[in-house]
Amino acid sequence: MKKTESKKNEAPEQEIDIIQILKQLAKKLWLIVLVGLIFGGAVFAGAKLFIKPTYRSGFTAYVNNKQSKENTDFLTSSDVSASKQLVLTYQKILTSNTILTAAADSLELDVSYSRLQSLVSTEVKDDTEIISVYVVDTDPEFAYKYAEAISNTAPQYMAQIVEGSSMKIIDKPEFSDKRYKPSYVRYGAVGFFIGALLVIVWLIIRHFMDDTVKSESDIEANFSIPILGVIPDITKASSNKSDYYYYSENSNESNTEGEQKNEKE
Repeated sequence: MKKTESKKNEAPEQEIDIIQILKQLAKKLWLIVLVGLIFGGAVFAGAKLFIKPTYRSGFTAYVNNKQSKENTDFLTSSDVSASKQLVLTYQKILTSNTILTAAADSLELDVSYSRLQSLVSTEVKDDTEIISVYVVDTDPEFAYKYAEAISNTAPQYMAQIVEGSSMKIIDKPEFSDKRYKPSYVRYGAVGFFIGALLVIVWLIIRHFMDDTVKSESDIEANFSIPILGVIPDITKASSNKSDYYYYSENSNESNTEGEQKNEKE
């Protein structure tokens, strides 16, 4: 008996109607787009005002486990394998205090090592013996000059640090005033997505919190009781100026409110 009573007292489970939610979102599509555009425009403008653009310049080098003065007419598979392993060592050394400070000294720069290290990055090309070194800074002229200084300084230092190896420059640094980062369009797109998502979440929450009965089907779904009758909505009656038409129970003809008053007089 207790089990049956507890089941009766339990509230009916609320089903999630995805189609109904999508219809509600479609009705408010203009609001979703509007808020998204406002957020996207605000983030885009904020990025333009507060984030300084950066510029990148770099060079590409080939790493070999043989020095240039040795016979390099042919390479064995072991030489290639050793060179690939050597690239990882070069990658660490190229951002060391010795290399970066020596390149800065050649330009007579008074910059700390931590600052220089934050500007330089390295990248190994697809598991090969080729390594790229990049300098990123807010000043395109400085990025170009410092990358050039590293390309001039690194080969001779590498030969001294890693004995029996060599480093040859493939592509030298080139000056570029094209913005590297940030992508203001991407910032704007992210802002639009966040704004639109917030509106969608708010609309869905409001949909589930709305417990008003909008039709007889809501009563059947939420309370599991039959519908005995439906009262017509008087607001849907046809109107004429300040009067409205209604239908009498004792007459098939429609009368206006003004005609009823005259009959009573």
